[in-house]
Amino acid sequence: MEPEVEQQREQKRGRGGRPPAGREGDVDRRLLAAATKLFLERGYDGTSCDQVALDARAGKASIYARYANKQALFSAVVDTMLARSFDGDDVAAGRPLRERMAAAGLRVLADALHPDAVALLRLVVAELPRFSQGGPRADQLVWQPAVRRVATAIALHDPSRIDAAIATAERFIDVAVMPVVMRAMLGEPAEQLLAAGPDRIADAIVLLAATGALDDWAESPDQESGND
Repeated sequence: MEPEVEQQREQKRGRGGRPPAGREGDVDRRLLAAATKLFLERGYDGTSCDQVALDARAGKASIYARYANKQALFSAVVDTMLARSFDGDDVAAGRPLRERMAAAGLRVLADALHPDAVALLRLVVAELPRFSQGGPRADQLVWQPAVRRVATAIALHDPSRIDAAIATAERFIDVAVMPVVMRAMLGEPAEQLLAAGPDRIADAIVLLAATGALDDWAESPDQESGND
């Protein structure tokens, strides 16, 4: 352990011992919050488990009781960000297919272009050689959850066909979202990309419709009005 880290630990350390059961969830949250901040600010190599424990006001043993190593901790950070970013969709059943797709697409763009999401995606891409044998993959951060979100919107009235909807959602995400994410990673301001988002998404939906990709998802008037 580096001397300055040990000194800071002694200054910040409270009473020792295992946290009470009721506080273990709080320790989990503090560890993940500290790890997220450090990984985004310092990168993978610049982040140590010692510093994560220090910033989280937890013992180093608390980390290894939960994560086998730094790679496992990094994977947990990725999973936590995904759970926070790509959840809680409330797709209105009364909206027609194209409106549902547009709403889902805009939510995907907003989440994917969040500064932390872009920074984390850059970090994962930079560390791909390190994680070639395991760990987070770049497609887990945007493409997979985005496809699932749009597919859910497409198959809203027939969830049993979610697998069929995925093919259409993949084409939509490839046209409407991934080029925008790439431009954000290259440094284009997220505000400009988000402002152009509605038009890009509308164009993608028109393109899919023109190629017949939405024909299998034609809905009855009752379904579109929410009276199914």
